[in-house]
Amino acid sequence: MVTVFIPLIFRPLTGGTAKVPANGSTVREVIADLERQFPATKGYVIDDAGFRPEVFVAVNDEEAFGLDTPVPDGAEVHILPAIAGG
Repeated sequence: MVTVFIPLIFRPLTGGTAKVPANGSTVREVIADLERQFPATKGYVIDDAGFRPEVFVAVNDEEAFGLDTPVPDGAEVHILPAIAGG
């Protein structure tokens, strides 16, 4: 079991929940479990190409560089809106 931290902007999709327990050993599996629990989140974090450009995902304070990034049991997965500017 891991804990997925939901950013404020996505919380309406999770009924206001800020932390969601999820199962999975990779980011792909964790996001799939999140989408299973909260179908409204489908497509907000990943699409057919991988991470959506406006989303940043970290596992235990380390950037996840792909959907197959390992997620150890007990990990924290943070979904954050990407920051852009110039």
